[in-house]
Amino acid sequence: MRLLDRHLLRQIALPFVIGLLLFVLILLAEVAYNISSTIVGGRVSAALIVRYLLLRAPRAVVWSLPFGTLLGVSMTVTLLAHHGEITAMRAGGVSFQRICAGLIAVGVFASAMGIALNQYVVPPTMQQAQATLAEMMMTQAVVREAHNQYFRDEQGRIFFVRDMLPAENLLRRVAIWTRDQQGNVRTITVAQSAELHGATWVLQDGAMVTLDEEGRVVGEIERFERRSVQLARALQQYYSEHRSPAELAPHELRELIEVRERTGAETDRLEVYLHFKYSIPVACAIFALIAAPLGHRYARHGTYVGVVLAILLVFIYNGLRSWTLAFGLAGALDPVVAGWLPDAVFLLVGAALFTREG
Repeated sequence: MRLLDRHLLRQIALPFVIGLLLFVLILLAEVAYNISSTIVGGRVSAALIVRYLLLRAPRAVVWSLPFGTLLGVSMTVTLLAHHGEITAMRAGGVSFQRICAGLIAVGVFASAMGIALNQYVVPPTMQQAQATLAEMMMTQAVVREAHNQYFRDEQGRIFFVRDMLPAENLLRRVAIWTRDQQGNVRTITVAQSAELHGATWVLQDGAMVTLDEEGRVVGEIERFERRSVQLARALQQYYSEHRSPAELAPHELRELIEVRERTGAETDRLEVYLHFKYSIPVACAIFALIAAPLGHRYARHGTYVGVVLAILLVFIYNGLRSWTLAFGLAGALDPVVAGWLPDAVFLLVGAALFTREG
């Protein structure tokens, strides 16, 4: 059996790597397109662009692992079946499930690798990528257009800005949470807007409340018309360190969710991203389960049917994932359902096909 597994692993290695690299290149091409205006307007050096793309590569790898697994398993099973090797193995008393055990193990390994990359590699590389992007955008306006953004400063304060308007260098609907050394929120400041005056940001039409260690309001609400705030350093860190929820490590997302729960803020959108942190890597193992019986069933149609199956399945999975993500972020689906429904559907179909093919 070890000989069989080694043979299968040799067969899957090349298509797996090809599929992985192909999808990584596609994702990085999209990244390059998205920053094309910065590249042209800022006269960015080629070395800086290459560094930025390399730093974005680990995240692209996480998203590409399911496709690499799918293409690898589909191509391997299709070629083995087309050349009669699976028939010979089954004639020798080896079940179809046992033949595919090594391929499914590759999917499980890819899932574990994706989760590990999301936890330990993607967050620091994305942080460095944002710092590189900040270098590219040095000549841009102080504020860049964005909406519903979170960031923090060196003091540990957490900022939320609903609208960042570059034309006026204006921030609209600002909220600031300050925390003590234990991580408890002690003050909450909100303001209708913040304007840049020289090097100082001025909050306008706002209020501040003080909380005790249990999160209860202490004293009266303090209202103000104008108040200066040291926000420039935080904005600099935002452009060099800010990461969207999709780019945070799972433990960082959980920390942000806890902070928002303490203040009574909505957390469903963040929870959706948290579940996708795990469901996308887990899809590697599920794709291996569904690709093996499909590749075997349709092998008679040609040796490249594995490629067609891989493209079709990725198209269906990404379509379903996009819909559940959209509904989850809109609040129409529970975060758990939104994050895991695509995997659950493919798992049920894969299990049924795998059982029937045996």
